[in-house]
Amino acid sequence: MTQVVRRLTKYTNDVLVILKNKHHATNSDIAQVLRDTYSDVSDTTVHRVTQRLHGDGLIGLAPPTKRGCLRYDACVDPHDHFLCDNCDNLRDIIIAEEVKKQIACEMDDCYFDGPLVIMGMCKKCQKRRK
Repeated sequence: MTQVVRRLTKYTNDVLVILKNKHHATNSDIAQVLRDTYSDVSDTTVHRVTQRLHGDGLIGLAPPTKRGCLRYDACVDPHDHFLCDNCDNLRDIIIAEEVKKQIACEMDDCYFDGPLVIMGMCKKCQKRRK
């Protein structure tokens, strides 16, 4: 994807910083942090900023939340994710090419070209359950 360079506003700069710190965030997550500095920032403004940043190739899309909310990703390079079924936490992971080939073999050599999402339970949730 080609990155388009536009003038960055105070909101776009802050959204990029928030996403860099959080790695993955919804518009609601971003708005909550932005309101610490800009108490009157609207949800619509946050939505427009994230849509433009995504369209310009400066942020990526991550797997959605359990509720189906868009979740943005600070990393625009293709990569895989681990998603906790319990707390909905999302982490970047690297799945080795050999493992991807083995998965393809198990699926009668189906071809997949996108990122994989592995679901399970994170360590924090495992500890809480004990």
